[in-house]
Amino acid sequence: MADAMKTHTRAIVIGGGVTGCSILYHLAKMGWTDVVLLERKELTSGSSWHAAGNLFTLTSPNSVSALQKYTFELYPQLEKESGQATGFHPTGGLSLARTPDQTTALKIARGRGRRLGIDAEFISFEEARKHAPILNTDPLHSVLWEPMKGHVDPASATMAYAKAARNMGATVYRHTEVMETNRKSGGGWSVVTNNGTIDCEILINASGLWAREVAAMAEISLPLMPVEHHYLVTETIPEIEAMETEFPSVSDGESNLYSRQEGQGLLLGAYEDKCYHWAEDGTPLDFDHELLADDLGRMEWNFERACEIFPVVAEAGVKTVINGPMIFSPDLGPLLGPYPGMPDYFCACGVMTGFNQGGGIGRELAHWIIDGEPSIDIFCWDVTRFGDHVSTEYTRARTGYFYENRSARIYPEHQFDVGRPVRTFPLYDRQKAAGAVFGESYGWEAPLWYAREGEEARDVYSYKRGNWFDAVGEECRAVRDGAGLFEVSTFAKYAIIGPGAEDWLNHMLANRMPPTIGRTRLSPMLSPKGKVIGDFTVTRMDDDTFLMLGAGAMQRFHMRHFENHIPEDGSVAIENLSSRWAGLMLAGPNARTILARVADADVGANAFPFLSAKGLALGKVPDAAVVRVSFTGELGYEIYCPSEYQRTLFDTLMAAGADQGLRLAGGRALMSLRLEKAFPSWGIDLSPDYTPFEVGLDRFVKLDKADFIGREAALAAVEAGPSVQRVLLSVDAEDSDASGGEAIFAGGERVGYVSSGGYGHTIGQSLALAYMHPDAIADGAACAVEVLGEERAATIHTGALFDPDGARMRQ
Repeated sequence: MADAMKTHTRAIVIGGGVTGCSILYHLAKMGWTDVVLLERKELTSGSSWHAAGNLFTLTSPNSVSALQKYTFELYPQLEKESGQATGFHPTGGLSLARTPDQTTALKIARGRGRRLGIDAEFISFEEARKHAPILNTDPLHSVLWEPMKGHVDPASATMAYAKAARNMGATVYRHTEVMETNRKSGGGWSVVTNNGTIDCEILINASGLWAREVAAMAEISLPLMPVEHHYLVTETIPEIEAMETEFPSVSDGESNLYSRQEGQGLLLGAYEDKCYHWAEDGTPLDFDHELLADDLGRMEWNFERACEIFPVVAEAGVKTVINGPMIFSPDLGPLLGPYPGMPDYFCACGVMTGFNQGGGIGRELAHWIIDGEPSIDIFCWDVTRFGDHVSTEYTRARTGYFYENRSARIYPEHQFDVGRPVRTFPLYDRQKAAGAVFGESYGWEAPLWYAREGEEARDVYSYKRGNWFDAVGEECRAVRDGAGLFEVSTFAKYAIIGPGAEDWLNHMLANRMPPTIGRTRLSPMLSPKGKVIGDFTVTRMDDDTFLMLGAGAMQRFHMRHFENHIPEDGSVAIENLSSRWAGLMLAGPNARTILARVADADVGANAFPFLSAKGLALGKVPDAAVVRVSFTGELGYEIYCPSEYQRTLFDTLMAAGADQGLRLAGGRALMSLRLEKAFPSWGIDLSPDYTPFEVGLDRFVKLDKADFIGREAALAAVEAGPSVQRVLLSVDAEDSDASGGEAIFAGGERVGYVSSGGYGHTIGQSLALAYMHPDAIADGAACAVEVLGEERAATIHTGALFDPDGARMRQ
């Protein structure tokens, strides 16, 4: 007779696929053994059982590569701990390139992998054929050998996670269907199942194909959409049967094709050129270890390409066809972490390659649940990266596009038009008429650059400098010589209000808050472990009101954090103004002259100094918040107002600047100008991977403040010293620039990596911000940066190359 189900446990994982079992294993591994997994049928019942089980490590961004590397290396340990085989086959693999551009893509991937100790090397066609005797190299341009490729058996690997977790004291209940999830008034959850009710402190939705349905029980909506996916297995191929070693994994990105050995034949999988969605309105509750009707015609093009590189496949019979559902988010990345407003409800949904990423996801979810934060920056997978603007139609369009282009090259500064536009600020039509080419930020359209007369207003991508290069250069020079007007409405804007606002901000942020009305301070926000999780501009607008500006894409992440710490006594209120307020940034040596012509008060240098703010009437705009800060290195003002006034504000400033060289400028010009000043940008140079002392924000951390989140960890970080430090590099890059992730070498040793890069148009140099080992840093020292797979000479700079003393922005 089976034991009765528990009535209380510390954490419940809903879903017995590889992701759920990995989370259970890692929670137990980290000491939480009173944890339970609930599975409605048998383990692997959803999409885990029919997965191909492929493993690889080279990908982007680097944080994902790190998680995939961890997963790859975990399988042998998992077998030992569980006593259960995982079917781990570390065969190594070949990544094929048919064109020079794909070779460049592989060079970039190889270079980024070197940062993590992932070795890969280009090999000759002869060597490639030794690894894969059936490979026809005639269509190929190059071949990259990756030792850390292979595959596992899906069922065995999932069972190994579950068994290892049970060995440590965790519990798995099969045939236990979750019917309700009810949040308890004092925190925690009551989970109603067909076998009884069980309470928990933490609830984890790892329900795979049923993630939407389980989320709905908690009145949560997740942007997920299932799609159909084909692969086939051939009959025995004599050449493979005759091999003394196992056939390697082979990927052909330009054909959206992957393959590996299965039995004595080949498994061939394809991301077809037309995506077919499945169960858009909800996954059937009775779907269990089932497949969908196959349609090999959908992968005809992929199969033809497979026959070009594996001619024997044309003669091999088809043994098995698999068409199974998978469930994806709009960018195909997982949705991880605590759902906003529910700190005890964690998501682990939409995992595309669970056997390749599941170990890393399990580890990070366990850290997040137990320690309060992940061990590395995984915002690229955080559930908060999508806001309420993400609709079902947007999800359908984006999942379809990224599925069909699963292996397509992503070029530097690549934007994707599919599903857009979604949200536009009032100036969108004016900017479009002026030649704006737009990018997307948290669903908003924002100008990247302005095409000049006679130029086509669209991006043309390559690994060389883009077609926007000259136009962006003109925008940059206009800002340095006269004035530029930037759209900054996509910045996050918060009002912090109440008698407890100052004390609360001093607790949340590492810097002291401005003591005087109208003064502004910059401040990082730290996690309890002392990592940088935000970078804000804070202005005291009156005694009990502060305006806080931050990264727009992080607003849901930050609101989640703020709301988790808001006092219950009502002394503080937070209002997210980001969607209702618009903004323009006026920057350049003539900016003050332009502003003075329209302002109702004195904006001279003495009356309106650097790092201060004013409430001003600007022409017909009755009340604008104007903050004197600079991300360009020039005299500058960020101007914010309710969105209904933005067009009037724009017309007012453009008229006032007509004889002052005022020009519209886009986001790419802003990023170039800030590189010349060595200013870091959130999400690429600043992230939770670093302490403030590593990113150069130490002067904004007041360790003598009595109480702020992360203070004790920050004190420990000072004592330990930084593991890396941020520097500026000038690079001999010819006609292409570093973009992020490139390895840096000195004396034949790897000493750092690039976080972001581009061209400094007004100083005429290719630039990169980078993190390097402290003992490798010396101003003016030489190093080398791997750009597009080739080492380029570079020089280290410990300060800005443009106006290093900051006189221009303080004038």
